[in-house]
Amino acid sequence: MSVQFGLALDFWSTSKPLDRLLDDYVGLAKRAEQYGFDSVWAGENRPRSAESGHVPSPLLVLSAIARGTRLRLGTGVTLLPVWNPLRLAYDAALLDQISAGRFILGVGVGHPALMKRYGIPPDEAASRMDEAMVLLKKLWAGEEEFQGKHFNVKGKVYPGPVQPGGPPIWVGGKIRRSVERAAKLGDAWYGATQFHFEVIKRQAHRYRELLLAQGRDPESATVAINRTTFVAETDEQARREGKKYVSEVLNFYGRMGLIQDSRGNAIDPPTDLFEAVGDEIVFVGSPETCLESIRKYQKAGVTHFNLRVSMGNMPLELIERSVTLLGQHVLPHFSS
Repeated sequence: MSVQFGLALDFWSTSKPLDRLLDDYVGLAKRAEQYGFDSVWAGENRPRSAESGHVPSPLLVLSAIARGTRLRLGTGVTLLPVWNPLRLAYDAALLDQISAGRFILGVGVGHPALMKRYGIPPDEAASRMDEAMVLLKKLWAGEEEFQGKHFNVKGKVYPGPVQPGGPPIWVGGKIRRSVERAAKLGDAWYGATQFHFEVIKRQAHRYRELLLAQGRDPESATVAINRTTFVAETDEQARREGKKYVSEVLNFYGRMGLIQDSRGNAIDPPTDLFEAVGDEIVFVGSPETCLESIRKYQKAGVTHFNLRVSMGNMPLELIERSVTLLGQHVLPHFSS
């Protein structure tokens, strides 16, 4: 089973202008290419206050770096229920054109509060996800009309994508409905930054079972995850220097009750989440320690690791160090 690695980057900083951050990340992408990383990923968030991390429009930032790298470009993830799928069909097709067919559309449901802000009833999120995915694939395949419960579209999308049938759609989510959606309508299952290892292992197994039931080869399945990753020469150095930045990510999800233990119980927010979790949620340590953790996930069925090596306002030199150490000491173990 082959394994691939991508960089999941925080494209918004409260301390550095976006144009400078994009320049930094183009240079980072070039370094990642040399070490064998295959892709770069941007997540979506619609913040209402100063908050580093994901961006309101990941397709825009990916288009800004597309000409400066040969890496594949992916959204990790686009919050599909709050998008007009016709608009997304056009934007994704154009990014696929800009990148010469290197775009992957990762999609997820998002938080109910965000849906309410956009006037989307949260109880319609699942059906909107399913219908929007069908709509995207039909429009990218050149069909002229779609009629559904939520969306009705007439007329083709032009220009269409470079990739036949459109960009692959990687589907996120931790419940059974999500992995069923991935198997039936998508091209991969995608585990989020905050998902516990036990969730990932369970969903990977479910995904392959569902593919097998459809007569598809489960061994060729793509199971992808995001993991917050901070690497230094030693475990002690990584924990000492990385705690501040990794904790920001953990606390962001923890405030929403999304950092959970192996039984699915939310870890109490006042808890020091950095000390409470291990590689079930984050990779922090030496290259040797990170390699051991990656092997553990590979055994559980993961085939694609998007390593979130940038966190908020982290200095560029720390991000570059993680990429270099991973590239020199971890990725070579998975080269074919």
